[in-house]
Amino acid sequence: MGFSLSVLGKFFKLGLEPDVFTFTTLINGFLLKNRMAEAAGIFNKMIAGGNCQPDVITYGTLVKAFCMKGNNSAAIQLLRKMEEGACKPDLVVYSTIIDSLCKDTLVDDAFNLFSEMISKGIAPNAITYTSLIHGICKLGEWKEATRLLNDMVSKNIFPDVFTFSILVDTICKEGMVVEAEGVVEMMIQRGIELMLSKGSMVNVVSYSTLINGYCKHRKIDEAMMLFLDMSHKGLVPNTITYNTLLDGFCKTGRIQDAQKLFSKMQACGQLPDAQTYSILLDGLCKNRQLSRAMQLFCEMEAKKLDIDIVIYNILLEGLFITGKIESARDLFCGLSPKGLRPNVRTYTIMINGLCIGGLTSEAENLLVEMEGKGCYPDGCTYNTIIRGLIRNKETSRAMVLI
Repeated sequence: MGFSLSVLGKFFKLGLEPDVFTFTTLINGFLLKNRMAEAAGIFNKMIAGGNCQPDVITYGTLVKAFCMKGNNSAAIQLLRKMEEGACKPDLVVYSTIIDSLCKDTLVDDAFNLFSEMISKGIAPNAITYTSLIHGICKLGEWKEATRLLNDMVSKNIFPDVFTFSILVDTICKEGMVVEAEGVVEMMIQRGIELMLSKGSMVNVVSYSTLINGYCKHRKIDEAMMLFLDMSHKGLVPNTITYNTLLDGFCKTGRIQDAQKLFSKMQACGQLPDAQTYSILLDGLCKNRQLSRAMQLFCEMEAKKLDIDIVIYNILLEGLFITGKIESARDLFCGLSPKGLRPNVRTYTIMINGLCIGGLTSEAENLLVEMEGKGCYPDGCTYNTIIRGLIRNKETSRAMVLI
């Protein structure tokens, strides 16, 4: 901004007259630097000067800045100012405010502005509709979102893959996976998946969302069918797709299928990330396959993947599930030398494991220790140790903690 203001000084020295583009560029620069007061100052001088009035891009720049700050009322005030003057708001200005209102879940206000815009003869585009669909979806009103989708198609405004993906995600969260499949089929029929390679990648997200919907409702076979359908349509599953399906297999106890998918993933050239390993590690531990879990952990170390406290929490839980209390103790004691700080979840796992093993005094000592290290127990930690004490017939000590 310092250099740009120097250039403005040069303007005046050379006798050049700055135009609306000059001032709009400066306003945008000030806004990018979060200097609202200077931007507003230039804008007000433009209005007061008379010779170089703000145009629709100048107004749009300020509207966008207000919306990014979450100041919808200021953006609407500016819109009203435009309506009163010679420079009328265009589709971009309306769409920017509608999008901001939807993001703040002020959907009724957004629809009112949408209706006002149409009444003034300004036709909405795909971006306007997508903002409204996104806002409605955030409220979980998938039927209304589907109606809007049909409305835009009837007006020959064709939604992009992002619009469909938002709707698919919402319908899946509602548990309406079959309806979500119908939306994906509509998307395929419109040929969106063949648009560009970039478009196809976004289409993978839609499939991943559907697969996630099936997995959450434990319909793993349907999820797998969709996964195979992706390949038939020439779509390459990404890491998120594999992670979603792996998680589904693990949570339904189909650990062998999860391991096969993990191998297939690598054979297809899709590299597992830390999230992939943690999903499979958690599945192996919860299904009492500790030796394979330890092998996987060693693979992670060999590949120098980022092994954080979450991974160690999974291993600790696995050790306790298989009754290896001593090994869990050793792993826990080895965290600090590795530069890892146990979190509330770590301590809660340790306390739970010790209580199951009948070591309630050690569990209580750990509760005191965690507070001393600035890691304060939450409700889950207290519930765990209270339950453990009651299970071990130490009700009086449980009552003290209650």
